[in-house]
Amino acid sequence: MTRPDLDERHRRILTFVVESHVTRAEPVGSQYVRAAYHLSISPATIRNAMQQLEERGFLGHPHTSAGRVPTEAGYRYYVDELMRPEPIPKATRRTVSEAIGPVPETGNPIPAEILHVLARASRQLALVLIQDSAERVVERVDVVGLEGGLLVLALRETTGRVATSSWKPERPPDGATLRQAQRRIQEALPIRGAEEATALAARARRESPTAGAAAGAALAADLLERIAHLMEAAGPPAVRIDGADNIASQPEFQSPASLRPLVSLLAEREPMARALEATAEFGRARVSIGRENGAGALRNCSIVGMRVEARGVQGLLGVMGPVRMPYRRLVSLVSYVGERLAEAR
Repeated sequence: MTRPDLDERHRRILTFVVESHVTRAEPVGSQYVRAAYHLSISPATIRNAMQQLEERGFLGHPHTSAGRVPTEAGYRYYVDELMRPEPIPKATRRTVSEAIGPVPETGNPIPAEILHVLARASRQLALVLIQDSAERVVERVDVVGLEGGLLVLALRETTGRVATSSWKPERPPDGATLRQAQRRIQEALPIRGAEEATALAARARRESPTAGAAAGAALAADLLERIAHLMEAAGPPAVRIDGADNIASQPEFQSPASLRPLVSLLAEREPMARALEATAEFGRARVSIGRENGAGALRNCSIVGMRVEARGVQGLLGVMGPVRMPYRRLVSLVSYVGERLAEAR
């Protein structure tokens, strides 16, 4: 559908109403617009322009007061046509750089501290999602023998994902056998995908090692098969969040009827992950508003998201809040964090 053009006066007044409503969380009247923005035109002229914006679907009239609020269409027009990104304060730039830190050789490509910084700086709910790549890569494996013959296997992937398995073999291995098996697995790292782990296990069983190493090879095969199962069993990536209190404290979510769906959304998280994936793209922060995000509590929220490739791993980051959110500041913030992460490869 073609978006209607607005003349300069209507564009300015829509901008004033959106930014005033974002700041005050109240309907905006013509007298306030005239005084706050030092306009020389009369309140009647402003009221007439606001009425025309309402007729075109950009403003709403929530009750009998003279004030108006932006509709989703008004916010969309503002974001796409009127908004000017807000500069990032030096203190925020410094905090982001410190949170990213030096490039690690291993571990999560989007540090947990970045999630905390994004929540604190945005004053919204911060979201991070590490996406599965075409292959899962195990970079570290540890095996520990406990009392009673129990073995614990722990693996870590390049995304930072950790998985564990524990079991009790019929014949618990001695220390030497355990060291032989772990050394064999260490030599095979990194293990790229479950298929490679399965192939390595089959190779260990086929080989004819010396009598002293046979038990170590057999145990290594068992461990590699368990590694393959752990990699295959990995479900879809989970969205990580920080700042739930930021979004729950917004005026839009103070009634029980609006708070309950939000609490369920924060607990389930999968709808947030889908909405973030649908919103974000590489190279710039994008905005999805209200019903563009889907049904349920997401209809009352907006998301500013961006895809990033950080340290060789693709992910998504963003913020979520009510439809009445400071888009100027948040688009700049998400873009800046995403760009800094991309530079830290």
